[in-house]
Amino acid sequence: MPSLQLQEAAAVDEAVSSMMSLLGAAMSSEKKGSAAAAAEQRVEWLRSQLIGKDAEFDTPFGRRLLTYADHTASGRSLRYIEDYLLNEVLPFYGNTHTEDSHVGSKSTRLVHKAARYVKRCMGGGAGDALLFCGAGTTAAIRRLQEVIGVAAPSAAPLRARLAAGLRREERWVVFVGPYEHHSNLLSWRQSLAEVVEVGVDGDGLVDVAALRRALASPRYADRPMLGSFSACSNVTGIAVDTRELARVLHQHGAFACFDFACSGPYVKIDMKSGEVDGYDAVFLSPHKFVGGPGTPGILLMNKSLYRLNSQPPSMCGGGTVAYVNGFNEEDTLYYDDIEEREDAGTPPIVQKIRASLAFWVKEYIGYETMELHERVYSEMAMKRLLDNLNIKVLGNTTVDRLPIFSFLIYPPVEDSLFLRVEPGCYNSLENKTNKRLPLHGRFVTKLLNDLFGIQARGGCACAGPYGHILLDVNNELSVRIRSAILEV
Repeated sequence: MPSLQLQEAAAVDEAVSSMMSLLGAAMSSEKKGSAAAAAEQRVEWLRSQLIGKDAEFDTPFGRRLLTYADHTASGRSLRYIEDYLLNEVLPFYGNTHTEDSHVGSKSTRLVHKAARYVKRCMGGGAGDALLFCGAGTTAAIRRLQEVIGVAAPSAAPLRARLAAGLRREERWVVFVGPYEHHSNLLSWRQSLAEVVEVGVDGDGLVDVAALRRALASPRYADRPMLGSFSACSNVTGIAVDTRELARVLHQHGAFACFDFACSGPYVKIDMKSGEVDGYDAVFLSPHKFVGGPGTPGILLMNKSLYRLNSQPPSMCGGGTVAYVNGFNEEDTLYYDDIEEREDAGTPPIVQKIRASLAFWVKEYIGYETMELHERVYSEMAMKRLLDNLNIKVLGNTTVDRLPIFSFLIYPPVEDSLFLRVEPGCYNSLENKTNKRLPLHGRFVTKLLNDLFGIQARGGCACAGPYGHILLDVNNELSVRIRSAILEV
């Protein structure tokens, strides 16, 4: 093992030891005796159930223990959940479109129970509809667009004609924030809605004052309005005050929708539907939960958003109809219940059950326990990163955030290979008259993988516009980057 790795291993051991001391102190101050011990036992149980926790892989420098640090992209599977599915679900698996057989009846009961449990965990009530939607939050957002009537074909000319045919008071106005994942930005841009992008304030947070001004603009008066904001940045981990945004949106007559794909596995989600600081829709990707890989996206929405009650559902098929007339299509009877009529085809039976089990694990560990661990890890990591003058942590480092870190690594000043005299270098650190360029993100990620077994990622984490803000990329540089990509 290289001497550098020995030094790093010692540093990691020291960090882990320090973390456990802090954790013990925090536990003893916030919880007492057996409660603290029980909480820590639950965390240890969770760690013991991780599939691949002791996995190793080959690198150019030898075998390395796999250290997974990419939970923002996707979670990891749990043996407990997979064993339950293998022993209790799959042997009795059957299509839920019948209850006459034992397997059909059992599968139907399990799926309904799973949906009720997930809905309850998210604070959903009788006035809300829970829909499981294909490929994560991306599919959930698309489903919302379909049921409110703004989804449009990808062909730009056709989309433009459809938008032009709408009366002013019919066309939705959608407000999005600065942290949005591409799925919560591009899909709205490609819809029939008019999109208003809200930037950051002086602290790098959502500019609430700008949102208020936009909502009050006469341009959007008497039009249906909706805000679709990330609850947490998947690039910097900065948390958004969703309750404040919900109040602002509701005070101006707009629906409040939030993307919990990033923070959903770690924070409590409570719809509080119908309240001034409640949510009208929540998008979620349970595959990012611990135990969640292989689960569909989730849309929990207030039924008042559903605009297809007198129309066919967003997708027609088996399971959505009570009766299909053999002679007249207008006599087709679709189910009235939104959750039934929006569940076309054979549902993702095993996937729904797996999602409910991932929610159960989250509830079992407990929110206080998770918050404590997240805070301890976050504070330790932030201190170590900020203490290194060759590392620049992106985003506001003093506000409430999850332990998600995006950073630039700069070579030592002595390394002249990375120095440039020309001004205007992309997000550089000053060194007298020279500017240092950061190491390429994917190069750093590859080194983390090969040298230390750390699984991370380089790039903008599917949040390109926010990356522009963090890296001070102006329009001219953005165009140059695009041109360079086209030449590859």
